[in-house]
Amino acid sequence: MAELAHGDGSAAWLVRQGFPELGPVIVGHPVTRLADGEWFDRWLATAAPEALILSYADKRAGQQLESMAARFASWERRYPPEERAARARGSWSAEMLAAVRRRAEKLEWRACALAEVSPEDVRRLRWTGPALRAAREANP
Repeated sequence: MAELAHGDGSAAWLVRQGFPELGPVIVGHPVTRLADGEWFDRWLATAAPEALILSYADKRAGQQLESMAARFASWERRYPPEERAARARGSWSAEMLAAVRRRAEKLEWRACALAEVSPEDVRRLRWTGPALRAAREANP
């Protein structure tokens, strides 16, 4: 069986686990999807709100919730062009990185509009820390 890209592979895994309705929600979340302008524009115009919000959340979540600018800066520091080339089978030029960031900003605007918040308002709520700890303790 051929190896699927991260988003398609994740969607296929969810189908195999009995959750076919979640495949379309997760397929667009990888940052590499932002490199394909035609794909991204079609997806942004047609994706369900849940897919847009999940993809946006993925862009904001590092080890902690952080701004898009901080997340992209961290990603660029951790994966210099040579390493990105090895991981993604091709390095992104400065021009492509700029296009990816512009598309990420479009995604941010759209997801925040759906949630009726500004990007600055996106934060973890007080109950998330205790809920995450409880989930970890329940599933060691």
